[in-house]
Amino acid sequence: MSYPENNEFKKIQFYLTANYNCGYLESKKAQSIVASPYQAINQNEFNNLIHQGFRRSGNHVYKPHCHECEKCIPIRIKVDDLKLNTTQKKCLKRNQFNVEISDLKFEQEDFLLYQSYQTKRHNDQSTSEEDQKEEYKNFLLTSNHDSKMFKFYLNKQLMIISIVDLISDGISAVYTIYNQHFPKLSLGTYAILWQSEWCKENNFSYLYLGYWINENAKMRYKTNFKPYELFINKQWEKFNA
Repeated sequence: MSYPENNEFKKIQFYLTANYNCGYLESKKAQSIVASPYQAINQNEFNNLIHQGFRRSGNHVYKPHCHECEKCIPIRIKVDDLKLNTTQKKCLKRNQFNVEISDLKFEQEDFLLYQSYQTKRHNDQSTSEEDQKEEYKNFLLTSNHDSKMFKFYLNKQLMIISIVDLISDGISAVYTIYNQHFPKLSLGTYAILWQSEWCKENNFSYLYLGYWINENAKMRYKTNFKPYELFINKQWEKFNA
């Protein structure tokens, strides 16, 4: 992977982080390119960074840049081309939620769903509740760009929260959390299908899904949405299988 061309970005620089433990592949060390200062990244530059495979975490806009590993591959869906399989059609038909769209804000109900999700899906019990709350705010509720919350309710029960960034040609899915007590509803799949439909309704072309990592079972599902595009050798390539 290479650094973006600086002549495309007037006021920002790109820095390489120190090595840190990879959160996706066990025993691997990782590094990232980070765009800095984040305050200087305007919306047009942010659009261009997402187009080049970057994504946002809190105020930080970054892209993996590991010297011995290139397993994190940016992936997106061109929503007009998406062909749903039988299982996905059933998922979309089966789930009927009330959806609220809002700016990023803290609500205790949302945090409790986040806390439960981290514990059950990622077995995260390493920090105190206050530390988890700060992590939640910094990771998901802090943004220097046009970010929204999609909140899905079933009979007034909060089921899914998706944090997304709005960009020029679509949305970049930052993070989705969902109720772990309803595995048969395939809530993670539904969130992607709903976001794809929302893009169509709002005349957006793409749903950016972050990174696909074939070697990580929790990240492998993204290629279930076909056809998809991967950012390889500085360009997006379409795949049907």
